Amino acid sequence: MTTHELDQHATSVNVFQVQRHPPRTTRTIWYHTYSLWLFTFSDLKTIVVPKTLFGIITLLSGRSLMQDPRPTHAAILGCIPFIILWNWLNLLPLDMSNQQDVKSTVEDKVNKPWRPIPAGRLTAEETRTLMFASYAVAILASLYLGGFSECLALIVEGWIYNGLEGANRSLLARNILNAAGYMTFASGASQVACAHSGTRMRGNSSTWFFVLSGVISTTIQLQDLYDQEGDAIRGRRTVPLLAGDKVARLTVGIPVAIWSWVCPAFWGLKFPGFILPIALGAVIIFRLYSYRSVDEDKTSFLVWNAWVIILYLLPFLRNIM
Repeated sequence: MTTHELDQHATSVNVFQVQRHPPRTTRTIWYHTYSLWLFTFSDLKTIVVPKTLFGIITLLSGRSLMQDPRPTHAAILGCIPFIILWNWLNLLPLDMSNQQDVKSTVEDKVNKPWRPIPAGRLTAEETRTLMFASYAVAILASLYLGGFSECLALIVEGWIYNGLEGANRSLLARNILNAAGYMTFASGASQVACAHSGTRMRGNSSTWFFVLSGVISTTIQLQDLYDQEGDAIRGRRTVPLLAGDKVARLTVGIPVAIWSWVCPAFWGLKFPGFILPIALGAVIIFRLYSYRSVDEDKTSFLVWNAWVIILYLLPFLRNIM
């Protein structure tokens, strides 16, 4: 699609929104709550759930990642609502920032037409106002919940990714920014978990975070496999669009195979500790080359998220094995 065609498509989307946009007087609290939920819905499985688990696993890992003994089960359970809340409050303005651009709306009409703007539930102007309000809420909440530094880092990363279109400039920048966002959420979840359980993380835990950043930055392009149509409309420079679908699958499969061995070895685990990462990594690789439709690639991305969670569990396994 040419730039002129894209602009024409974008204009038609904006007109469509105005025509479908419901009067403000008819919108209820439930209407707005559901709209906010829709902004974050597709990232619940990639951010809120995995990073909440990361925070819990950090506490369960005891001396592997913590300076202090593992907190009680009651203390860990008490942290969970705070971790979930921090993740969601910080995710919401980032998703709004990502989804309010005209080109994003055109892309979402293809990939995610149920989102609030392409669905006509909210305008881009209303979303911008809500975004700034959500940033303020996230900052204030992080002052209380913990993870304040990570909250500020996410704001900067979101500005680079969306405001400066860092994700569209190069393959390397896109993957690095995605990895930075993933691990900033993970670090924030850990900080919130520690703040509400009276524990502290070891200084050398940052080395594990660095390893996980390598995992994410070299395999996250799996999500680009099922977004090729929308990414092409947006003009993004992704691995599948630049190198082709076959090469893109290879760039995921090889790192998954390597990290499935490297991560358990990092923690010095015995053979049983290698079984789950390698088995789930093998499932990802098998699916990459056996199931290639959009829906099947989306399922493969869910398997990838499960594989990442298994890697999160490794310091916990080190603590109990």
